[in-house]
Amino acid sequence: VPYLIRVLGPLHFGMIAFMQGIMEYFRIFVDFGYSLTAPKAIAQAEEQKIGSLFAKYFYGKVCILIFVTIVFFAIYNLQRILLGNMIDIVLFQVMYCGIIGNVLFPVWFFQGIQKMRYITILNMSGRICTMLGIFLLVKSPDDYILAAFLQACTPLIAGIFSIVWLRKHYTGLFKLPPMDEIINSYKEGWSIFVSSLAVNLYTATNVVVLGMLTNNVIVGYYSAADKLITCVRRGIYAVSDAIYPFISKMMKDDISKGLQFIKKQIFLYLVVGLIGCTSLFFFSDTIVKLLFGADYELTVDVLRILSFVPLAVAISTVFGEETMLPLNMNSAYSRTLVLAAFFSLLSIFPLCYMWGAEGVAMTMLLTEFLIMIVMGGLLWKRLL
Repeated sequence: VPYLIRVLGPLHFGMIAFMQGIMEYFRIFVDFGYSLTAPKAIAQAEEQKIGSLFAKYFYGKVCILIFVTIVFFAIYNLQRILLGNMIDIVLFQVMYCGIIGNVLFPVWFFQGIQKMRYITILNMSGRICTMLGIFLLVKSPDDYILAAFLQACTPLIAGIFSIVWLRKHYTGLFKLPPMDEIINSYKEGWSIFVSSLAVNLYTATNVVVLGMLTNNVIVGYYSAADKLITCVRRGIYAVSDAIYPFISKMMKDDISKGLQFIKKQIFLYLVVGLIGCTSLFFFSDTIVKLLFGADYELTVDVLRILSFVPLAVAISTVFGEETMLPLNMNSAYSRTLVLAAFFSLLSIFPLCYMWGAEGVAMTMLLTEFLIMIVMGGLLWKRLL
């Protein structure tokens, strides 16, 4: 990320970040909540049912991918006829490879069977290929299309490797399931899909709104800080992804034991989070200069505002995905994230208009703390 930020510059890095925000909508639709419903179902299933569950979720994602692709290109061709070409279609197409990779790489399956090392191996294989390509081939701002393509290739390469591995080690996984099973998977994932869509409204939409109200240069300054925070968030989500199927099974067997585990995790997150986030706040200037260079001085204030976002995300992830969902509080979980999405949409436009990138960062910070507080209150009420 620091290499790309320096080589591409704020404008072209901002163009990629803006398109990545748009790609998030496609990813959420294609995922359809399976990242949470599928691991839980597979972890709790008997061994002989795992193959049919894989087929149901895998082909469910394939069907959605085909549908959203057809819908997008129909809308794109219509707007091109009526309004002219409003998006960089080449940039869109190369980044769409990441959406295809999201379908091909069944992270949810490896989570469900609790073999996370395969996710690590496959992900690292894709990322090493991507990083080598970026360092060897991306040399100037004009290479932004290539940079976007190489980043999108990470899940695609991992997905291709995973399909080859699964066909070799598991038989019958890719047998077409009955259509009613695929439809049933959509019903199972609906509330989680709504929640994920709500999350997307206050994450990826921030970059899209900032791009609409300002320009790609400002998006570049904001995205530099956001990328750094996203790296930390991904670490939190990686831990949660590993714990989720384990805690789902534990909650099913012994709720009190599961809650004890959760309390220890929250305490650890509070201690580490406060130290880490405070350090990030006070050393933002040094970190930005070291990683991104002198051209990104405007990123410092954004990073300071976002510095405590990881703490709120860590606690709310434990409250939501690791506690509420295993306790079958799906509806409360979904309503909380929808509430957060509405709050974010109501606040982002005036704050962005008044303070630009800093206003968008404020929206993100306030939204994440709102989620943490509401989820904590709901759990307190439920477990008293």
